[in-house]
Amino acid sequence: MRIIQNERRIKTLSKAGRTIPWVALLALAVGLVLSFLRPELVWATFLALVVGLVLSVIGGYYAERYAGPLAHHIALPRALKGLNDRYLLAEYILPAEHVLLSPDEVTVFLVKSQPGAVTYADGRWSHHFRGKFFRQIAGMESLGTPHIEAQREAHKFKRWLEKTLPDANVPVQTAIVFVSPKVELQAEGSPVPAFYGKKVKGWLRDSGSRGDQLTAEDYQRIREAIEASA
Repeated sequence: MRIIQNERRIKTLSKAGRTIPWVALLALAVGLVLSFLRPELVWATFLALVVGLVLSVIGGYYAERYAGPLAHHIALPRALKGLNDRYLLAEYILPAEHVLLSPDEVTVFLVKSQPGAVTYADGRWSHHFRGKFFRQIAGMESLGTPHIEAQREAHKFKRWLEKTLPDANVPVQTAIVFVSPKVELQAEGSPVPAFYGKKVKGWLRDSGSRGDQLTAEDYQRIREAIEASA
């Protein structure tokens, strides 16, 4: 599998994910020190604590997506490892963040790195994890509604495709990939297929049984268009 990534974006936001949490800790420390040494400076203390909390959330968000062991640009290629060179994974270079071109179709991935019990039932997602509240304060992204997020990502890609190759007939699939080894996933009824990372390759290899397939000509045209966007 060939991988094309926006290395500048990854490097910048990875650095932010490693640096901002330390700045947040410094701001919180300043606020605590002021509260003890200069209690009359109420507004300065309050401002330092607010800045520290906001930076903690921002830094944690970037760390989870770009800097940690489950950084999306690392975890997804790891889950897809072993696919042959006809597969092309584009990350952060198209309107949709993670796009995989295969010989049969295009798959737009939504990557989630939350640990714990993730369930889809009766049209709703739920996420249970010990210490979730404190992790979210530290910047862990909330689960949200993954199938809607995934559909939005697919829509972004389709709009790009319509502008770039308006006459191409391209089957586009969407999937949600949970990359944390600590996730317990039960999402059989999800409107968008959802998998633990290691199971996604089996689903991809069944793409030939899902109906429309790319022609060899359209495959080559899309591959060239994606590579030209890098």
